[in-house]
Amino acid sequence: MSMKALLIVSALSGIGGDYEVEMPSMKDCLAARVSIMEQDKTAKSICVPFTGETDKMEKFFNVFMSLVTRMKELESEYPSAGTLNNECSNCTQ
Repeated sequence: MSMKALLIVSALSGIGGDYEVEMPSMKDCLAARVSIMEQDKTAKSICVPFTGETDKMEKFFNVFMSLVTRMKELESEYPSAGTLNNECSNCTQ
């Protein structure tokens, strides 16, 4: 997965300050930046790495699902591990 970028543009001729847009990749951001600079030489623009809330949530759920998957695997490997009143077959009384 490529890293997203945030394009921030500030132009003196613009109305109302800065403009920010989320770009799908750093490469796309840099290409847009060149295009902006060709249109307005006074504009200032910068591309910064960006992680959106959706990406953070997706990463969280991927970690969570890997934990659930591992727990299911352990349940299959040790079927009696979750039952109550287990007695150790190797223990002496």
